[in-house]
Amino acid sequence: MGNKKVVKKTNISNTHVPDKVYAYMIQSHHMLYELLNCEKGDSVSVEVFDDVGVEHPDGSRDAIQLKSALSNRNPVSNKAIDLWKTMYNWMLSVETGELDPENTKYILFINVNKKGTIVDKFHSVKSTEEAIDAWNKTKEIFYDEEGKLKEIGEECRKYVEYFYKDEKKDLALKIIEKFKYKKCIEDYTITVRNEFNKSGIPEDIIDPIYVGIIGWIDIKVTKMVEAGQPIAISLEDYQKQLRALYREYNQKHSLMTYSVEPSDQEIEQEFQKKRVYIEQLDIIDCDYTEKVEAINDYLRAAIDRATWAENGDISMQSIQTYESNLKRTWKLQKRIVMLEKKNESSEDQGKMIYYKCQDKNVEMDSVYVPDFFKNGCYHALANNLEIGWHPQYSELIKEESDSWEI
Repeated sequence: MGNKKVVKKTNISNTHVPDKVYAYMIQSHHMLYELLNCEKGDSVSVEVFDDVGVEHPDGSRDAIQLKSALSNRNPVSNKAIDLWKTMYNWMLSVETGELDPENTKYILFINVNKKGTIVDKFHSVKSTEEAIDAWNKTKEIFYDEEGKLKEIGEECRKYVEYFYKDEKKDLALKIIEKFKYKKCIEDYTITVRNEFNKSGIPEDIIDPIYVGIIGWIDIKVTKMVEAGQPIAISLEDYQKQLRALYREYNQKHSLMTYSVEPSDQEIEQEFQKKRVYIEQLDIIDCDYTEKVEAINDYLRAAIDRATWAENGDISMQSIQTYESNLKRTWKLQKRIVMLEKKNESSEDQGKMIYYKCQDKNVEMDSVYVPDFFKNGCYHALANNLEIGWHPQYSELIKEESDSWEI
């Protein structure tokens, strides 16, 4: 009998770190919580000078440490490592010049309804005298009458010792004096949603707007991370996106067109750029007039799309949804043509796909858009090779791609 292979079981509970994953996820959501309470000129950041930060026009800052706990762990108990590591990090940030102690509020925000006598004591401080009293009183929790540190966990020890060093007292007092402690009475997601409910948005449209603004923040954060940029969102950008979402769900309206038909010179310049969307028309034998119409639609749609987004008339989400609908329509029209016109030449099949897409109305969910905008968006997709008219457009375009501008 052969040896039976022994399969070692994996302890699933040891392969997951839900507390850490959750802590990471709530950072971008907490941006919304802070944006809801911002004033004109404020901006909210993630991992710039703290877990979450708020910068004000006068140069002052709110340094916010987020502590999460999905288990029964209390991140603000008197001997909690989370609490003292937070104090330690704030002190280091001041000492390295990253935070100005005279111009910073130190906020500890936890996602659970927990408490501790030390954070309560620090939170209640309103003057330098009260800060001195809080430092002295809380020190007694850790040190005996002879000034010797009592029994405490090794990791927590170094943070507590640092905070209560006599030579660090002045720095500790400045943090205590400007310390605030916030906690969630309910689940964190409920807390953020309840805060959003105060924004005055009608009940019948608040759900999709809430989902939309959370999605917008997540996407914006992801793009800034990918671009290596500091993660920060201004109140103005947030309000612009919120207005766009509100308009979309509050009523369907026609958008004002800002673009005008391009001049002959602008059309000629576009021809000279040898863009891919024009080459897409070349390979299905479209004539000069059709290409001029395409240039007109492409340029006008680009101008209006940028202007509408800048003005907050449409959201990034609605543009992405609209482009997805265009691609879905293109795919369906292509299938129909390839069934109905399978005996035609590839060029004629491509023209039929192109004409059908030009003729088929595709609406944006929240607003009415002119035909040139739809056609121009098709050309933008064709320019990026996300769609094409010729059945073998991808292969044909690649053959001469070095000479085209995208």
